[in-house]
Amino acid sequence: MKRLEDYKIMPIFPQQPVSDPQISPDGAKVLFVYTTVNMAEDKYDSHLWLFPLGERRPRQFTHGKCKDTYPRWSPDGRSILFLSNRAGEEEREEEGKKKRKMQVCVIPAEGGEARRITSVEEGVERPSWSPDGKKILFFSKVFKGERVKGSDVKVIRRIKYRFDGRGFFEEKWTHLFSVPSRGGKVRQLTDGEFDVEAASWSPDGKRIALVSNLEEDADLSFFKNIYLIPSRGGEPKLLWKGRGPIQSLEWSPDGRYLAFTGYVIEDPSLVWYKKTDLWVLPVEGGEPKNLTAGFDRTVITYGGLLKWSPDSKYIYFKINDRGSTHICRVSLEGEVERVTEGKMTVGSFSLDGTGSIIAFDATDVMTPSELWIRDEKGMRRVTEMNRGLLRRLRLSEPEEFWFTASDGVKVQGWIVRPHDFKEGEKYPTIFQIHGGPWGAYGYKLMAAEHEFQVLADHGFVVVYTNPRASTGYGESFAAQISGHWGERDYQDIMEAVDYVVKTYPFVDAERLGVAGGSYGGFMVNWIVGHTDRFKAAVTMRSISNWYSFHGTSDIGWMRLPTHELSWGKDPWDNLEVIMEKSPIAHVKNIKTPLLIIHSEQDYRCPIEQAEQLFVALKKLRRVVEFVRFPGESHGLSRMGKPKHRVERLQHILRWFDKYLREG
Repeated sequence: MKRLEDYKIMPIFPQQPVSDPQISPDGAKVLFVYTTVNMAEDKYDSHLWLFPLGERRPRQFTHGKCKDTYPRWSPDGRSILFLSNRAGEEEREEEGKKKRKMQVCVIPAEGGEARRITSVEEGVERPSWSPDGKKILFFSKVFKGERVKGSDVKVIRRIKYRFDGRGFFEEKWTHLFSVPSRGGKVRQLTDGEFDVEAASWSPDGKRIALVSNLEEDADLSFFKNIYLIPSRGGEPKLLWKGRGPIQSLEWSPDGRYLAFTGYVIEDPSLVWYKKTDLWVLPVEGGEPKNLTAGFDRTVITYGGLLKWSPDSKYIYFKINDRGSTHICRVSLEGEVERVTEGKMTVGSFSLDGTGSIIAFDATDVMTPSELWIRDEKGMRRVTEMNRGLLRRLRLSEPEEFWFTASDGVKVQGWIVRPHDFKEGEKYPTIFQIHGGPWGAYGYKLMAAEHEFQVLADHGFVVVYTNPRASTGYGESFAAQISGHWGERDYQDIMEAVDYVVKTYPFVDAERLGVAGGSYGGFMVNWIVGHTDRFKAAVTMRSISNWYSFHGTSDIGWMRLPTHELSWGKDPWDNLEVIMEKSPIAHVKNIKTPLLIIHSEQDYRCPIEQAEQLFVALKKLRRVVEFVRFPGESHGLSRMGKPKHRVERLQHILRWFDKYLREG
């Protein structure tokens, strides 16, 4: 029998080795974050790199034993701010004794010594230059509760008190601060028992627009509003009372509009899936206009957010579309046009001062993220930061396929053949299910796709599809499972199995496995409770009981399960439906050997979900194992400690090897 360490894993890499490209105002240079895996110290190293567009290769711009991220050019292009956990002068002697939080640093654009200009207790997030470059706006948390000296006891009074990957923040609220860009006293701009979700400077630097909800019990509301404050701080003044969630916010260069992303909730008691749209709100009064109402794709609210063209005529944003992620732009008249093309996944992006050059990072099925440029010459990749890594990876190119589901809807998928594929042989095949559920697989090489390649490198066929609920195929496609989890989505997955077995003769129908995480873990649990077709299964960061999830998940009290499964009713008011949709209720039907993988600090799908499933299966004398990863969050597979990521993959290989080969 193989030992765990006998399963050799091809090198892991960060989710996005190249990320957050920021082009200088004059369009001559691009700063980006380059992240590598440091296996010796079991961590990731991130620094800023600089690429002059007239040269062939980038060069490292920041150095040291620290984490540097989030570069932003000053409006005049002469300085750069970034976030770093490097030690300040007063911390030199304490270096290594505690985990330092990210602070704002400023460095001359031509290089030199970086100056750390903040020492905020809770750390800094999302800094931005004022239009005149004299101030820097940023977000940080403020403690508004009570502390007993010497006590580590947590007193919880608000329902929103922890978040996956960040930990506990009981009685802490997110607020706005500013600091002079040359350094100096930090000024708190907002205060109170409310969170500021997003903010943007006015072009003249006199005001700041922000997204929040100042009403009582705002944590329990889906609605956000837009407010204005003077740039020196003060009481927020309501500009527009929202009718649903609001995520991104960006002031137009001409000062006339605020662009934001969100959607309207018609019935707060029943919040089905709706696509996110892009809106513009006149600053001087009036109702917002939905610019993407006729565009049947959801606007992505992360990774680059919104960018106005310098002439205020267009807003740039991102969408998922049939397995790709691309940049689009929309005019104030609502005309949408695609900016990038090809089978790829675009990450962050930025525009130069004229709006004629776009810098972005992108990945495809055979290459992790690299820096790309789009200008009058077209689109082109300009870096090869992953060249050394690619020499050590053994990759099999995924093959795209489409099949027609039983209700006539076309569903997209991909199949990866084993690295040493031989015609005429049959191979054990693993079906992978993505999380979300409003996510999507596609044309990219990130952590999930690395996992698929590891399995292919060890002789497995891997199949992954975008069943109903996936984004990139229109609102109705994604919304079809609302109130019906485990129905049409389950059918799509099982019909994909039928299609693949019939279409690809190298797939061994007697040796099928299934794996998935988060929603994909829920679906694995659901599948093995409803069919014995699979010979082995791996469920990761999964959901087994919607009733307990509601009270233990960092988001369970929000949308799930009340507004997505239970028709607007809390679990105690709709127990029959909640439990019928919970895999734990079908546990007696589970005969498939099941490996449960879960992180102990997963606050999104808490480990109690795995614990109760494991206990039930053990009491039923079923084949089950439980692998727990201490100190890890929901994002273990993507952002976990490198050695944990490797061991996780080894356990997956071990399980499928045992039950799809040896078994």
